[in-house]
Amino acid sequence: MRREVMKKPRSSYRRPIILTLVVVLVVMLAGVFILNRSIAPNARAENQASSLAKKYAGVTEVSDVYWTNLHKTYYTVDGVNKEKQAVYVVVPQKGGNLVVLKQKDGLTRNQVLQRIWSSRNPKKVLRASIGIFNGKPAWVVTYLSQKGKLNYETIRFTTGKSLQKIINL
Repeated sequence: MRREVMKKPRSSYRRPIILTLVVVLVVMLAGVFILNRSIAPNARAENQASSLAKKYAGVTEVSDVYWTNLHKTYYTVDGVNKEKQAVYVVVPQKGGNLVVLKQKDGLTRNQVLQRIWSSRNPKKVLRASIGIFNGKPAWVVTYLSQKGKLNYETIRFTTGKSLQKIINL
């Protein structure tokens, strides 16, 4: 006597695969949505800082926008003005006067980073941005030491003098 094996219909194999793909797709879309919502406020603030720098400081080209938090939050617009001069425009987040700095009058971001790399030998530089420290423009560099400890160094924009160090947090 011959036994016949009943085969499962093909659709029963496809259903779990399709269900798994749908679940993965929904999770991915939710992740993209959450990421977009978390990044949007910072992107809006950077766009607003760029617009203010163009409108009030005569910036015609924006290279980059950095942010820092020294008692207050500042956005720094790195760009070129109408006179073709490289400038930094420091924009306070919560209103106040814009500070326009000619890059030739102080240390550039690259010069500050070179100093930090050569003198501190960090594992990784997290951020370098200009803010206002004790009423004067200053670079704030955030980096990780070779042991992975968080460090901050505040450097005077015009002289390069180290104003404040917070190390090994």
